[in-house]
Amino acid sequence: MKRIHFFFIVLLPIQWIVIKGIQKNPQGVETYYSEGLYPFIFNFHRYFFNRIPFSVGDLLYGLGLLFFLKLLIDLFQKKISFSNVVFNGLSLFSLLLLLFQLNWGLNYYRLPLHQKLNYNLNYTEDELHFTLDQLIRKSNSLHDKLSNNDTIAVQISYARSTIAETIEREFQFDLLQFNHRPYIKNSLWNTLLSYMGYAGYLNPFTLESQANQKIPKLSYIVTTAHEMAHQLGIASEREANFIAFYTSIHHPDPFIQYAGYTFALRYCYSERFKAHPEKARKQLQNLNKGVLKNFQELSQFWEKYQNPFEPILKKGYDSYLKANGQPQGIQSYDAMVGLVVAYTLKEYKSLDKID
Repeated sequence: MKRIHFFFIVLLPIQWIVIKGIQKNPQGVETYYSEGLYPFIFNFHRYFFNRIPFSVGDLLYGLGLLFFLKLLIDLFQKKISFSNVVFNGLSLFSLLLLLFQLNWGLNYYRLPLHQKLNYNLNYTEDELHFTLDQLIRKSNSLHDKLSNNDTIAVQISYARSTIAETIEREFQFDLLQFNHRPYIKNSLWNTLLSYMGYAGYLNPFTLESQANQKIPKLSYIVTTAHEMAHQLGIASEREANFIAFYTSIHHPDPFIQYAGYTFALRYCYSERFKAHPEKARKQLQNLNKGVLKNFQELSQFWEKYQNPFEPILKKGYDSYLKANGQPQGIQSYDAMVGLVVAYTLKEYKSLDKID
């Protein structure tokens, strides 16, 4: 048994060297792993885990936490030595890292989506202004359709399970060809996720995508699409956000379209506000008051679960993203704006339409 532990410990620096080499060849990762091997890996997992109604990955995480707590108790009671804990811990970490990379993690090093779509992520102030105008116009139009009054927030009457089913059934991202179908499960740890500040996540070992059932339905829609994008092998957070936006606005259900447009609107407004607060506020005056009330509902939800540990957890996730080839860390979610602007400009064919 010690030989196995020693083998995985020695494998740890070797994995680091190999990953550094793989990072330099995104086209190879794209061709041989993301588009070649990964669809088979996902479909294999899907065959087994999609048949189980609850999240197996969440259950495994719960058992892992119990095991960790027992380990701490045994260490405190001196039933095991600290050196054994470190030795076995490094071995386990190496094994999990290997499984993580082979099962899903190599998708972090695939060819960036904007290169595949020939999108320029650099945009001007006028281009962002134009994009925000289009998002406001679309959001207002859908809000007028879905609400009796422009001052009333949109309310979705059907259940989250119905939302999940219709997104699974109509998940379309025709900019790329996916030959595997995503699915979503509700997390077993919804309250815990809320206190941690997370709307959902993908389990990289079982490839189950999880959504937090407690979040407002508009957020649930884009979270479901975002986690499905991860499930399809899109590791980058900005790319998963963009796919959530794109698939939502192209969905036949107007409520889902509304969720997609308002989702991108919040991110684009935030970027506009960072550069020119007054201009951003003036532009936002064109937005229906009811849309703003939907935004307030989202803010009020997360305010209920604020706690002193959330920033620490977010810092840990920020470090995780940076360690996996996303130098912007948690800010990479905001970087979807470049993709949204590029998509909007391409849709309108010409910059001559910018006011």
